[in-house]
Order: sequence, then C-alpha cells, then structure tokens
Amino acid sequence: MNILVALDSNYIHPLCVMFNSLAKTNAGNSFDIYVTYSSLTEDDFAQMQKALGSLDARIHRVLVDDEIFSGAPVLSRLSKATYYRLLIGDILPESVDRLLYLDPDIVINKDLTEFYNLDLKGNVIAGGTHLYGIIEMGNLSRLLVSPTPKHHYINAGVLLIDLAEWRKTVTLGQIMSFIQKNIKFLLLADQDVINVLFADKILVIDERIYNLDEKTLKHFKNKLAGSKKIDLDWVRKNTVVIHFNGKHKPWNEPDYKGELGEFYEKNKTF
Repeated sequence: MNILVALDSNYIHPLCVMFNSLAKTNAGNSFDIYVTYSSLTEDDFAQMQKALGSLDARIHRVLVDDEIFSGAPVLSRLSKATYYRLLIGDILPESVDRLLYLDPDIVINKDLTEFYNLDLKGNVIAGGTHLYGIIEMGNLSRLLVSPTPKHHYINAGVLLIDLAEWRKTVTLGQIMSFIQKNIKFLLLADQDVINVLFADKILVIDERIYNLDEKTLKHFKNKLAGSKKIDLDWVRKNTVVIHFNGKHKPWNEPDYKGELGEFYEKNKTF
C-alpha cells in the first residue's frame, strides 16, 4: 500500500502515534510511505522509523520547496505543509497509481486493506464529509459548487486517491492558477481546492468508519441519526480511521475532553 503524509516538525509526535497505531493494526501488510516535507530533521525521520517498529514499511523522503505556496492562505492551526498533497501528480513516481493520504493527527484502528482496495467507481477521490445540512450546502455555495445529491463537501484529512486519474484530471499549473485566482475564498485552504477541482469526481464514503472525528461522533450519537446511530463500542468494533482534527488535540491537552481520546492514549507509547 502507498501512504502519503505531509507535515512539518510540529506534527512529528502525533505522526509517530499514527505510525505506531498502523504497525499494531496492519502487521500483515506492506507499505511505501511517502513523507512530503520542507524542513524535517534526521532526528524526525529516526523517530518515524522507530514508531513503525517491525512493520514492513519503507519511508520515502519527498522534499518540497516551501516557497511554491508562498502567499497561499492557511489557518492558524495549519502550516503550508497542508498544501503539499496538491503536488502529488508531479512529485511522486509514475509507478504510484493509487495512494491513501492521511493527516498526521490520525489513529488507525483497524486493518486498511478493504479501504485501500475500495472500488472508486470511476472517481478520482474517496472521502468522507464532516458537514451536514445547511452548513454543508453553505460551504459548497461559497465555492460556487451547486449542492446536489452528487456533490458533498469532504474533509481532506483522509483521502483514497486514484493518482493515475488525478494526473489526467488536473495539472499543477491548473492547481496553482486556481489558488492564485481564488485566494480570498479559500477559507479552508487546500481542502477547498480539492473540493472544487474534483467536485464531480468524488466518491463519498462512510465517515463513521473511515474518517471519524469528535464532531462526527457527536452527530451520530444523537437519536436523530436513526439507523446510523453509533456509540463508542460501535467505534471500537467498526471504525478504521479516527481523526483528531479541529483545535482540540489530545497531545496538547492533559485534560482532553473528547470521547475518542482513548484511541490516542493506547497508541501514544512507542
């Protein structure tokens, strides 16, 4: 399996927790892990390798010039590294035709095989939404994407990507031009870029399984979720990817209040 991560040194610790969880839950799998970065150190890479333990995994360093996204808007909790995933069509080997992009603030709770081999049904990307109802429609409208049953605003922290089709769909030149022309509209940085440029080529997957965050857990714990209602026991048994996005992070808060904190705690020692 090919995995892509993008980060700076501020996220080395959570990334190592993610790598530790990957080693625990996917011991029978083989990985090529592409790390895109502009300023990591030898010690950072040594920590990554240690966290992977005996997992059959190779780390490939992909150095990026941080100036390429000079002027691109970012959020207070994001660095320019969040944009590096937009370079994948040009900076990864042509032999990489499918990959799983994962934010570093993630814990892997189950085997990734079924997710990685998911039928994309002709789409370029598979991802899950964290927005619902009028909030999601507002985000799509903000980006001039017409809200329809086909269109959803997905969270870009977990993306299964058909890279061969990505290369056919957009060029780096088109991506950079879009950013330059729409800087004032990109409130959610490169996530907005992905949702616009691939609007018609996104397969929406079950976020309860493949990209569960605290807000999504709260949404589906509500009795109004009906047949999709879940609880922590359901998460332990079924959720593959747990995502600690948002401003509250268990590694920054000793008294972290989120219900998903147990999944971080059991993987933070390596």
